[in-house]
Amino acid sequence: MSEALAHLIERASIDTAFRSRLQDHPEAALAGYDLTAEEKAALLSGDPAQLVPLGLDVRNTKQGFGPGPGPIDIQMPTSEPFR
Repeated sequence: MSEALAHLIERASIDTAFRSRLQDHPEAALAGYDLTAEEKAALLSGDPAQLVPLGLDVRNTKQGFGPGPGPIDIQMPTSEPFR
């Protein structure tokens, strides 16, 4: 997982305005991040399962994240804490 994706996930987990922007205008929200093509495609898919192979632990919660229709929360793996 890239540092850019880790930063994006951390920001989305704490910044409700950014999370809303990801849902409403995902391309614009992702534009400021140096994501790999695979990371960007996974985020834009709206399918949290596509983020798992990238090193993320995806769990359903009430928080909500991403452009997809379902509420998901992205947790970093315990072996790789937030910076």
